[in-house]
Amino acid sequence: MRITRETLIELARHETEQRAAIGDVISGYIIGSVARDEPVFGGTADIDLVLIHQGHPPKAREIVRLSQDVHLDIAHHSRDLYSKPRELRVHPWLGPAMCEPIFLYDPKHFFEWAQAGARGRFYRPDHIYARARAFLKMSRQSASVLKLSDRWIKTYTRAILEAANAVACLTGFPVAGRRMALDLEQACMDLDHPEVYEGFTHLLGVEGIQHHDMSELLSAWTRAFDQASELNSEPELAPCRRSYYLNGFQALLESGRPDAIIWTLLTTWERSVHSIKTVYRAEPFLPFWENALEQLRLTSARSDARSEELERYSDSMEEIVESWAERNGA
Repeated sequence: MRITRETLIELARHETEQRAAIGDVISGYIIGSVARDEPVFGGTADIDLVLIHQGHPPKAREIVRLSQDVHLDIAHHSRDLYSKPRELRVHPWLGPAMCEPIFLYDPKHFFEWAQAGARGRFYRPDHIYARARAFLKMSRQSASVLKLSDRWIKTYTRAILEAANAVACLTGFPVAGRRMALDLEQACMDLDHPEVYEGFTHLLGVEGIQHHDMSELLSAWTRAFDQASELNSEPELAPCRRSYYLNGFQALLESGRPDAIIWTLLTTWERSVHSIKTVYRAEPFLPFWENALEQLRLTSARSDARSEELERYSDSMEEIVESWAERNGA
């Protein structure tokens, strides 16, 4: 199957209409890379589909394989989530998602009504500022529990991205997905703050990884992911996500951008190792994971120093946000 944007949209539309015919789906829309018209990366694609249910949905997220190279990543929302659309315009994630989606199914115009409220004055400086402040708050909250977290890497990487997104969203939208690092770098260039991306990669220890190290790291990541996907039903570790991530990693490597891989590699690898630990012996996989953390200087022995660096980074992001707000009258 040739993967085109039009094909992906129709696949999502068909899925949405089928579910509406047999369930309580009242609206459906596409966000993410398909909505941005850049759906294919490394020969693979996912379709970020949001389904709004009349009642409480049975699950928050699911992955549906459509082919070897395409899958649906479905978020299930309750209608109640959209009851105050004007408040959603300052939500750091849902506000941007509702701003420029692709409408698929909305026979009673519920989502159209909600979107109109959320999108109204979306780009007004005070609303942009509010979303940036929300990301800063989220990052500070994540950082505050680092010493208590039994999953230090998960909490740390989340805090880094939230801090960086406080600045990235000044361009209108936060960054996410496989191209996240490239999009962050571009946003920083547009804002004339290249130090944001430089600090982001430094906190991840990218300077400790050489291009020739990546083959071994990807091989170890693949083994851990395969084991985790066999043992767990967690959506993020669905078997079809393997080629989705791996092909993306390879595409970035071929373009000479190993730095753009590390955040996604770390977060998915950590999730895989943690999932294995919960149901199976993780010892065969731990040495490779721990070696990667050593190369990146992200071991638990360095956690205090990294936390201090993160705090300084967050302070710098806050200064950029406040300066932007002052210049733009937010």
